Amino acid sequence: MAEDKPAPEYDPNHRPVKPYNPKLVGLPPRPFLYTADQIAGIIGVQVLSVETKYLYYEGRSIGFPTKNQMLARNIAPDNEKPEWRVAEGELIRWMRKKGFKFYERVSISAY
Repeated sequence: MAEDKPAPEYDPNHRPVKPYNPKLVGLPPRPFLYTADQIAGIIGVQVLSVETKYLYYEGRSIGFPTKNQMLARNIAPDNEKPEWRVAEGELIRWMRKKGFKFYERVSISAY
């Protein structure tokens, strides 16, 4: 068993060290989850078209998703109305498959 170590004394002047590069922390970025109406607005079609033609509802749709469909997942708790969302990476994959030009935003700064 580990020994109980006394808690360090409180130092009001101590500040945690913030890493220069946040990626060094090792936490993955949280993916953005799109709704069907957001996707419809991005690609300029009706919401019903997105819901019926372009989404594969994981756990609801029969068979396997085709490469022409986006995988939508339910993020609602059990026994509640489903809330279907598409991950940002899945939307980008689908847009590239369909021939959309997609550019990632980058920032360049001069010292």
